[in-house]
Amino acid sequence: MSRLLLISFALTACIISVTRAQPILVPVSTRYITTAISTLSQGESKTFIASLCQQFLGETVNSTVLLNNNTSWQPNMGVVYYYIVDDPSKTEKDALCSNTDEAGIPGPYCIVPHWPSTKDLYLKATAGEVAAISFSIHVDVDKDQNVQNKKKDNVNDANARKDYVAPVKQSYSRRHLNADTEYLTEIVTVETNQRLGYLQEALLEITFCPNPFTTDDYKITSTVFGTDGISSYAQYICEKLPCEVDGPNVVGYNDMQVPNNIVDLTTQSGQYSHIYVLVVCWAGQYDPSFPPSGNYVGEFQYSGSLKINAPVTIK
Repeated sequence: MSRLLLISFALTACIISVTRAQPILVPVSTRYITTAISTLSQGESKTFIASLCQQFLGETVNSTVLLNNNTSWQPNMGVVYYYIVDDPSKTEKDALCSNTDEAGIPGPYCIVPHWPSTKDLYLKATAGEVAAISFSIHVDVDKDQNVQNKKKDNVNDANARKDYVAPVKQSYSRRHLNADTEYLTEIVTVETNQRLGYLQEALLEITFCPNPFTTDDYKITSTVFGTDGISSYAQYICEKLPCEVDGPNVVGYNDMQVPNNIVDLTTQSGQYSHIYVLVVCWAGQYDPSFPPSGNYVGEFQYSGSLKINAPVTIK
């Protein structure tokens, strides 16, 4: 009898350990985009702002401008000249990068190998001497694991410390936006397609950046979607750790086991700027080689975005 009890206790312990297994930590990638076509008249200038939330010191910034009607960047068809700075008062002489080469010929790309501060990004664009130049913008921030490990040391460095301040909750007002200024939309994704075994969990840590366009009245849309046509997922969103399916820190969830799982979080006080997303796999293709001894495996991608709750007309 005692032996049976011991076996029962051992099985119970095993079940508990599987249920509470640590989720797989999945790195995320942050990008900033225009969500509509931008058009500048001849010689017109505009500043596009990426709110960085003081979190990308030392990381690589890759920006791309796509000319919708001039993919080959022929000057007689209309081009855009742009440069990037970390302060709105800075000019081209302070540029961290520009899209012109040594001969002054413009192209789509501008790269800052090491973002120098905890300030926001300002992309200052000017249209060439052709009317109605249409374009879109895509800015990627590439997380460097070595940089992540050194961030605490960086803020103790005298040069870095002068730009470093603790995050402060700001009071935003759309009334102060200029017509020649546009805030880019922040999109968070996983860096590559992720494979997850049946009932395994993945954990994503995400920081969103409210700004004077979104204000504190915004919506976060969190989407997990299968990329293999056969897998399904549930997701749970937490404000803090631990983030568990049935835990007290869950602030939003979609427990439907579906291939395209969406959760919307709405706030008027900005309290969801830093969240954890727990992804649970519920189906997939059987893979006999998947550890520990074969499993049904799903493959997924993730997209999270921060948007205003309702369209706003700025006068």
